[in-house]
Amino acid sequence: MRPQRAFTLVELLVALAIFALLAAFAYRGLAVMLESREALDRDSRKWRDVALFVGRFERDVQAVLDRPATGASGTTLGAVSTRLDLADAGAVGFALTRAGATLHANALAAPQRVGYRLAEGRVDRLAWPAVDAGPRAQASATPVLDNVRSLAFRFLDRGFEWRRDWALPTAQGKPLAVEMTLELATGETIVRVVDIPR
Repeated sequence: MRPQRAFTLVELLVALAIFALLAAFAYRGLAVMLESREALDRDSRKWRDVALFVGRFERDVQAVLDRPATGASGTTLGAVSTRLDLADAGAVGFALTRAGATLHANALAAPQRVGYRLAEGRVDRLAWPAVDAGPRAQASATPVLDNVRSLAFRFLDRGFEWRRDWALPTAQGKPLAVEMTLELATGETIVRVVDIPR
């Protein structure tokens, strides 16, 4: 009779401990990989949203028309104006009159009054029902970018000096360019200068 060879309890416990350590390392590595993938997806979405917003802003500014507008309060506004003529008098932003989309056979083909403002940590794109608003006309606000800390605009005048505001009188005409400074909640700052076609 030959003695049977088997694992001792100590050998079995050592093997289980090694297996538990390897499983813990593998789980931690998988968790780190999933966290980095989620952070990468979050960053990708953030920069995609910023790129879409900047593209839309550029299209609006480059389609500006040299046509004054009338606000809901009856005030004459320039083609480009830092006055939004909203119920919220402290709203930060600017408005402009832009050409319509010629590919549409509806109200979007007519000139439009649009604007941008910062409200509660997001950028809203404003659209008025008509360039010359009626007494009770309200702008509809569409959120276009979230998690924004600040939004500022500057305007290049004919003397090649940057100004923070663009006054109401239409005799001033259009600025030569618009500079937008956007600071995200995560700390990044994006500065974009868009020239206005003559």
